[in-house]
Amino acid sequence: MRIGLDIDGVVADSFPVFLRELNKHFDKKLEKIDNYDMAKLYGVDWEVMSKFFDDHMEFLFSEPMPMPGAVEGITELMDKGNEIIYVTARNPGGEEEATIKWMNQKSIPYDKVIFMGNACKTSAVKEYELDVFVEDHSGNALKIFNSGIGVFLFDAPYNRIQLPSGITRCYNWTELTKEITTLK
Repeated sequence: MRIGLDIDGVVADSFPVFLRELNKHFDKKLEKIDNYDMAKLYGVDWEVMSKFFDDHMEFLFSEPMPMPGAVEGITELMDKGNEIIYVTARNPGGEEEATIKWMNQKSIPYDKVIFMGNACKTSAVKEYELDVFVEDHSGNALKIFNSGIGVFLFDAPYNRIQLPSGITRCYNWTELTKEITTLK
């Protein structure tokens, strides 16, 4: 089976790092990211938020730990013969280099990593003929699901919407690995 994985919020526990650094930078004391639109959450223009991420990208992408159980779950899935393809909204270039370096340092296995930038992930999901996809952004999850691919939504404060039948919410990597394994 070909399994697609998002990185931030699924494999990388990025949002606690983002929250801490955004609070420092914008002098806020937010306790959680409950809106995926962080510019709106912090009350700034997207250009300001984009500049923050550009200026701090290497630190923001190297600092997170893997999500608890992610390395073990991904390894188990690969050991069972599944192909793991990451499809991320991170940009090619510097973000690509920082991401691959982080994955290697954290011993995160992969077959392929696709850097989409602002492009819709659905095109990569179709191109690489993925059987299932794991996402944390509810908008992306719905688009991928509507293209005919099975989706698991990794639970987060910013994605708690009513899900259609066919998108399965998972709360941790143990649960996710078990759900994917039962698909075979």
